[in-house]
Amino acid sequence: MTEQKTYSAGQNVGPGKYVCLDCGKEYTLDKSEQDLRKCPSCACEEYQCFPMTHIRPDIKTPEDAKHPPKRGNSNL
Repeated sequence: MTEQKTYSAGQNVGPGKYVCLDCGKEYTLDKSEQDLRKCPSCACEEYQCFPMTHIRPDIKTPEDAKHPPKRGNSNL
């Protein structure tokens, strides 16, 4: 089962999917160490977090999140 945590606006967070607790709008952050902002839809400051492993099963460590493994035939 995927670990879920609650975070507040202003916290420095890592990659993952953040779901607003009030309106349910989803935001995906793919960079490390970003400040979480108030929900632009409803101004709520609380989010439920699903770690990057929920989005990409090949992301297993913080280093993987900073330098994600290549997928498919991408040259990026």
